[in-house]
Formats: sequence, structure tokens, C-alpha cells
Amino acid sequence: MSEPSMQHNIGPDGIRIRAFLGVLFFVFAFGMMALLTVVGAPLPFRMGTFLPIWIGTLSLLQAMTGTCVFLAGRGACTTEMGSRRIDDEDLRKYFVRRSSRIHLQALASALVLTLLLVLLSVLIPWRVPV
Repeated sequence: MSEPSMQHNIGPDGIRIRAFLGVLFFVFAFGMMALLTVVGAPLPFRMGTFLPIWIGTLSLLQAMTGTCVFLAGRGACTTEMGSRRIDDEDLRKYFVRRSSRIHLQALASALVLTLLLVLLSVLIPWRVPV
């Protein structure tokens, strides 16, 4: 990607990395929730799955939109030679607005998903008989 398009500020490699990390963090969060549920951990500990769910959601949203929120905050994009500053002020503002929406969507989605997982862990008797 030599020039940022109006669609992406990261290239295909960045999209693949974020998609992989998003799936990895979701698998970790679901495994963590299952383990905490089986051992009968209190609800506040189960809410601790919010962090990996939020990271996974943020990573997947960045991969789906092709926008890195960190690069957008710096006003930069990726190129074959690394990252460089975006010269066009309108394009820079576009990516900043887009990254703000991504942050809010990730936060709201992670909160809803965490609450649903906690509710599911309470409603389904997953405890192992000892």
C-alpha cells in the first residue's frame, strides 16, 4: 500500500494480524470463562473476561474496517517501507473519526458479550460434581 485509500490505513498484512489476534483473544476469553465457571469463581472474577473480549473485538473490528486506531491517532498509515504520516488533513480527520467509532463499537460490543457470557455461566449448571 503506497498511498492510503479512503478505505484503509493498514495493509493486508496488518489486517491478517489483527484478525488472527482477534480470534485468538476470543478463544482465550471463552476458555477463561469456561474455566472460571467450572471452578465456581465469583461473578466479579468472571467479569474479568471483559479485557480479552474487548481486545478481541477491537482487533476484529480493525481487521474488518482496515483501520488501525493507533495509526489513526498518530495520523499515519502503513506502507511497504513502514509507517508514514498522512499529509492530507481531510484524510487524517476521516481516519480519526473512523477510529473513534471503532473504539465505541468495540467497547459496547465487548460489554454486551461479557454480560451475555456471565449470564450464560450463571444460568447453565456447569459445575463439575466432586
